[in-house]
Amino acid sequence: MRFAIIMMCAALTCVQARAQAVTGAQGSGEARLDPAQIRLEIRNFESVLNNAVTATFSSSPFALVQKVKGVYLPGYGMSFTFLINIHRAMVSTPFGEVKRGEAVTPEQKKRRIEELLNKLTAGLQENGSSFRQLRKDESVTIVAFIEDRNFPDEANQNKTVLLSATERDLEEFAGQTSRFQEFKQRVKTIEY
Repeated sequence: MRFAIIMMCAALTCVQARAQAVTGAQGSGEARLDPAQIRLEIRNFESVLNNAVTATFSSSPFALVQKVKGVYLPGYGMSFTFLINIHRAMVSTPFGEVKRGEAVTPEQKKRRIEELLNKLTAGLQENGSSFRQLRKDESVTIVAFIEDRNFPDEANQNKTVLLSATERDLEEFAGQTSRFQEFKQRVKTIEY
């Protein structure tokens, strides 16, 4: 009988220790995450997104104003933000501001943004299985701040675009390029 009680106490202690190791701060019920693994996943996806932006705006070396920065938000998922200037009409140099003469039409700007959004969506799909620290109910969100800084006498047309996909969708469509259009429809896109 004593042996059975001791074994039950030992088993209970093991279960409690396991529960504490799995739950987050103050017993919130969230699984503990590996900070080193999260940083690695964020850094890798930042690189994917930076490559997509620079490939889209290769003819405009000053388009990327702020490189992609990622963060993990417990209970929500990962968020990545960056700032681009789709048409930098004035470039500041040590010798003053230089006016760039080439004209960029509204159609070209729209086409560049669509191309960028397609590349970002493809990057999400191709790398969907690499987010190992996310729970099924969390998301990966990309926030693109797009400046349209024109010449001083023209109006600005700045916008923000959000792309968001759940971990479930990322896992389901990971690496399946033949299902890109279906994945694109599942990605929540907000533009304002």
